[in-house]
Amino acid sequence: MRRHSALALLLLAAACAPQAPSPTLPAGVGTAAATSQPVLGVGREVVGFFRNPQPNQPAAAARAIAELEWLADNLPNNPRWQRASSVGLNGLQQSRWEARRALGIPERAPAQAVINGLAAAARAIDANDQAALARALPRNVFPLGPQATVQRLSAPPQVRDLMGAYESLISDPVQGAVH
Repeated sequence: MRRHSALALLLLAAACAPQAPSPTLPAGVGTAAATSQPVLGVGREVVGFFRNPQPNQPAAAARAIAELEWLADNLPNNPRWQRASSVGLNGLQQSRWEARRALGIPERAPAQAVINGLAAAARAIDANDQAALARALPRNVFPLGPQATVQRLSAPPQVRDLMGAYESLISDPVQGAVH
């Protein structure tokens, strides 16, 4: 009986513990986040990129994966989307892990560090600034290092569940979302 009470108390305490704030998108990434429905706008940007990912555009891939990371971390914690389709939310998480695996990003890496690194990498790639690129992709978050990460971004990963996940989320009648 004591074990069950202790377990229940532990679960209750965990549920009441403060959650980390939702990640934000840095300037130059997720331009649709400034719209009245940022999740839908950013989702359209991500889906637009991954519907037909173009090779040799590592900055665009870095921005799209940063946006995917933001969506995957933001939606489950966003009160408006907490009751969204579990199929859609799970598909979004699977897409996130596929992108992370493709870039060698550890699963435990904080979402904000991944988002900031990829956003800064996109700016550095656009500016052809190798020093900024090295600073953008620290090895504790991007263990492959800057050159290998950019090489992988140049051949964007396939994220199989993304299209279905997004469609499932935006067509969810609970959300009342409009295409």
